[in-house]
Amino acid sequence: MKGLFMKDLGLLKGQKQFFAAVLIMTVIFMTAYTNFAFVITYITMMVGVLTLTTLNYDDFENGMGYLLTLPVSRREYVGEKYLFSIVTTLPALAAVSVLAIIVSKIRGIGFPVGEWVLSVVISFLLVTVILSVLIPLQLKFGADKSRVAMMIVWGVGIMAVYLGMKICDAFGIDWMAALDLIARLRPVVALAGITAICGIFMVISYFCSLRLLEKREF
Repeated sequence: MKGLFMKDLGLLKGQKQFFAAVLIMTVIFMTAYTNFAFVITYITMMVGVLTLTTLNYDDFENGMGYLLTLPVSRREYVGEKYLFSIVTTLPALAAVSVLAIIVSKIRGIGFPVGEWVLSVVISFLLVTVILSVLIPLQLKFGADKSRVAMMIVWGVGIMAVYLGMKICDAFGIDWMAALDLIARLRPVVALAGITAICGIFMVISYFCSLRLLEKREF
């Protein structure tokens, strides 16, 4: 697995233009925006999807078929992608979160600690959910078809949420009260709950990805 990590880190070294764009956008957002929660979430999501670029490179010109002829199992390959996504996302999340606190103090903009913690946690949750959906789709359909599949998945998801809200309203279920209850949870409880949700998403996604890759023929 160490070799896979070194390979993916080498691939990221070629993404200098992407990192430059992220840095420029971070500077612009930090100096022009007052909603630092949005900045943390947006930048974290941008860096989080870097794992998908390594999948694209691996699939290029049947590179995956060659890669799996090396002493690398499919289980190791899939596990490395999930670990790599965490390893690349957490430092970016930590950096932009600390920078947001510093800039908010310099600019004299109120950014309460509670809101900051919530922004960090939500950012990590969103990246986890997105990658948990995108990685299996990428392994199943490849780079091009996975974009179409992703649009369909998000469309179905949005429709399911909308229908769920309408069903709750029809049966007199106060779903807003449930959201208010979640918002009033202590930070430690909320953090533990979101961590558990992220872990469940990752585990389910990992086994789905592993099964999809084991079925693929190269």
